[in-house]
Amino acid sequence: MAYPEGLQAPETSSHGLQASPKMSKPNILIMWLTRFAVGVGLIALAFASAFWLVRTAPSAGVSDEPTAGRTVLVLESRPVQVARQYTGYGVARAIEDADVPARVSSTVTRLPAESRAGNAVTAGDVLMELDATDFREELTMAKQRIADIEAQLKSLDVEEGASSQNLEITQQDLELVRREYERVQEAVRKEAAMPREADQIQKQVLAAEQVLLRAQEDLDRLATRRLGLQAQLHRETASARIAQERVDRCAIISPIDGFIERIDVSQGESLTAGARVARIIDPRSIEVPLGLPASARVDISVGNPVELSTTGSRKRTWTAHVARLSPEDDPSSRTMRVYAEVNQQMTGDLHLPPGAFLQGDVSAGDGADAWIVPRRSVRKDRLLVVRDGIVTSVPVSIRYPITGEYHEFSVPDRDWVVLEEPLQEGELIILSPSRTMTDGMRVEAIAVKDSLASVHHDSRGDGQ
Repeated sequence: MAYPEGLQAPETSSHGLQASPKMSKPNILIMWLTRFAVGVGLIALAFASAFWLVRTAPSAGVSDEPTAGRTVLVLESRPVQVARQYTGYGVARAIEDADVPARVSSTVTRLPAESRAGNAVTAGDVLMELDATDFREELTMAKQRIADIEAQLKSLDVEEGASSQNLEITQQDLELVRREYERVQEAVRKEAAMPREADQIQKQVLAAEQVLLRAQEDLDRLATRRLGLQAQLHRETASARIAQERVDRCAIISPIDGFIERIDVSQGESLTAGARVARIIDPRSIEVPLGLPASARVDISVGNPVELSTTGSRKRTWTAHVARLSPEDDPSSRTMRVYAEVNQQMTGDLHLPPGAFLQGDVSAGDGADAWIVPRRSVRKDRLLVVRDGIVTSVPVSIRYPITGEYHEFSVPDRDWVVLEEPLQEGELIILSPSRTMTDGMRVEAIAVKDSLASVHHDSRGDGQ
């Protein structure tokens, strides 16, 4: 490349690159001094700005009034009458139920529309009908045989009457011959008749006696025939009753009042005797066998109240009583069996259904005074109480849990615990202690009943 006169070409390296001009040492020193001065200035400006902000910041005022504590709900402790409770589990079952069988072998000819699961029935209602044709024919044949035997008995009555008259005539004839024989013998002794005449009369006596024996035999034979015919009549009468029973059993009826739990057959199905065709239950009386600790036997007796409840998310309760106790303990599980009974009306959908798995809380006796607190108030075996506005923890020991409603505390809780040691009456117990509450924290205690009263007042005001 050509350059104008007076200009020199830049130096190139051995690789053909242009070499940068070299900076002099005074210029480098000035550059570093400038940078240092700018940095120091910026730092000084930052410190000056911070100092100005601190000096001109407004000062916060200090109040001598005490700060308000956290608001907590409390209830006043007091002794209440509590009955010892034992908890067991069991499955509800109907006290009265019936598996309805087919009592004859036949075919289902009619299944009424009312014979459906869930329908109510009364004792005697027809659940279904079976084919009774063969059994009616058997009944007809049995009645015909009875009529034939009764005709034979009437004929026998005629024969017996004739035989009885024949027997009486034969007896009279024999009596006449005997008197004739006595007269001839008297004449022979007086030599007024020949002995031959006496022998002839004696032959007549023997002949009359033979006729009398045959007449008596005929009459006795008729009595034997009567006994045989009467036995046949009884047998055929029994056959007729059995045939009638089979005809009647073709109409399968409900043996009890209740509800149809299931129908196991369909129309046209052939059945054998003994096969179940339906199941009827009466849910108005329910029994629940509950397993309780064997040690509860000394406290539990017939008539003690029982509260039954479901174990699902939708909890429902029923009131029951102890109907009977098992006389024997189970040595393997060390439990006893208690039978709770519920009598209910089948109205609405709140009745206790058979088959439900239930929890049963059995109350023992009339109870005694004890100190109770809601289960949620006990945390790690300690209660938090409020004394002079300060939270204080109190160690407690639980004797046993109970379930029920205690309206004197004005809380809707149903789960409570009975404490071993008594509390101070009127002690303010924090209803729902949290993890953030510690000893010495200042709080403002509000009684539960006062809180509920204000809620009710506000709700009435909103309604107005």
